[in-house]
Parts: sequence; C-alpha cells; structure tokens
Amino acid sequence: MPLHVHFYRLSFEGLTEEFKSLLDPEIVLTEGREIPPKANYDILVNPSPSREWIEASPNLKAIIIPWAGVSEPTRTLMLDYPEVSVHNLHHNNVNTAEMALTLLFAAAKRLIPMDQALRRNDWRPRYDGPQGILLQGKRVLILGFGEIGQALAKLCLGLGLHVMATKKHPETYTGTLDVAVYPDSQLPELLPAADVLMIALPLTAETEGLIGEAEINRMPKGSLLINIGRGPVVDQWALYHALKSGQLRAAGSDVWYHYPETREARANTPPSDAPLGELENFVLSPHRGGMVEEVEHQRIVALARLLNAANRGQPIPNKVDLQLGY
Repeated sequence: MPLHVHFYRLSFEGLTEEFKSLLDPEIVLTEGREIPPKANYDILVNPSPSREWIEASPNLKAIIIPWAGVSEPTRTLMLDYPEVSVHNLHHNNVNTAEMALTLLFAAAKRLIPMDQALRRNDWRPRYDGPQGILLQGKRVLILGFGEIGQALAKLCLGLGLHVMATKKHPETYTGTLDVAVYPDSQLPELLPAADVLMIALPLTAETEGLIGEAEINRMPKGSLLINIGRGPVVDQWALYHALKSGQLRAAGSDVWYHYPETREARANTPPSDAPLGELENFVLSPHRGGMVEEVEHQRIVALARLLNAANRGQPIPNKVDLQLGY
C-alpha cells in the first residue's frame, strides 16, 4: 500500500511543486483543514493536531510537526497515544547557530552602542580605550548538544574557541567534533571555566530557570551569555542584575519571556519584565534566528527526508521523546 500523508496545509511559499518532486513518486498526498470523510492517512503533518485528527484515521502511525519544537498542549495530548510517534524538523539548526554567533560578536565587541553613537555623529566611544574582547582562545560552554548545539560547536571551533557542552545523555553523541561533552549534572562544575555560556536548550520543566543568580555567579566575572534556546531557561532578573553589576560583561538573546498575542500587540509588547532593553551591554533580537531567505527550501528538503524514510520502511528521523518534551 502506498504511504498516505495528509497535510493540514500544503503550501511552501512557491516551493510546493519542488517539494513534491523530492518525494518518492508512490507517496499519496492530500490536503485540507477539515477531517476527510474517510480518513485513512498514515502520517499527519499538522502543527497543532487535535484529538479528533488523531483518532479519525485508523492507519495513523506518525505526526510530523513541520518545525523545531513541540508545544506543551501537543506533547500532553500525544502522551495518550503511545502507538503514534511524533517527529519535528531541525532544518534551521545552522541558521540559529549563526544567529548565536551574531549575538556573540555584537556583545563581545560592543557593536550596538557604538553603532548608535556613530549614527549621532558621535566618535567618542572610539577614543575611550579598548571595550571589546578577543574571542579566539576563549572557553565556550554550550548547554544543549542537539542539532543546534552541534552546529554551533562547529562554528565556534572554526573561530579558535575551546568548546565544552552538556547533553542529557552524552554517551549518545557519536560525532567527531573536538568537544568535551558532559552530562547535565556537571553544570555547576563547568560554569567556572566558561568565558562564554551559550544556551541551546528547549524549555521543559527541568530547564525552566536553570540559569539563575547562583549559576551566573559561578561564571568568571566579565563573562558573556548568549541565549538562542528559550527565554525562561534564564532567570530574567538574575540576568539583568548580573549585567548591571558587571558580573556579566555582556549578553544577547534571540528568545524571550513575552510575545505579542495579537497583530496589534506587535507594535508594543515588552519582551521581558526586567528592563533589559535599557542596558547598553545587552543585545536584543526578536526571535528571528531561523528566519533566512533559504528557510522554506531547507524545510521542504528536511520534510521530504522524513517522508521518504517512512515510505521506505526506515526509521523516521527526529523522533520526539514526549516524556522529555524534545
């Protein structure tokens, strides 16, 4: 029997036909935001599947979330259906890693306040003595050594940084990068050696508030912190006070504590309760790390890879551990 894949919405910004050309020809695709009268799909591609969608097809074997991450409502719902596997996409891992480096360089070189001064024709910061720091040779600790963390490590190594990383199960890493990989439990011992802390963790019950005042104070004074995982992994007030006091030289984030809930709110929604935007040594980015011109093409290639694997009877990549949430 051919593999039947149903899309809640089959549209890839002008790349839909190219996506179809990447698939094994026998795969059957259907599309619709309403459950088909005779639902018999094997795989459902839906960012927020409901219980009705899951139970409609007796053939359902897998759900694919067409981006990175799984929402908490979906995770909780799918725990009721252990026979249906859940998968997501990691197509934007390099994009997000590049954003982490962008934030790192801007923070380390104090680029943003100097840019703002020069826009006012003010050259005085140039004559205030060295304000940036050299990154080459510094020690980087990456929290979260999944797809993004590994892409980030590769970039950091190319810049001459010494890289450490934490991973829940470090024994599962079988790559060849020159990175010392430690279990999450060793974080307190690793922080004093971290000139740069780079966070690439998902938000779970275990990671929320993982980096607070005590953890930041264990880092060397004048170190850097970059967050491209999820905002609440870092306690926002601890971050604010560490930047104000100089415990952290600088920091940058592409992920936040509050997001606009409506289109109108996009024009005026503070990203945090702490006034982080008032600090010159903090670099802000509105969660655009994965958004590059090539992202939709990356998405169709990654999604075709998953569907072709399923069609060929191979394990579907990127299976989510619903207990852990990623």
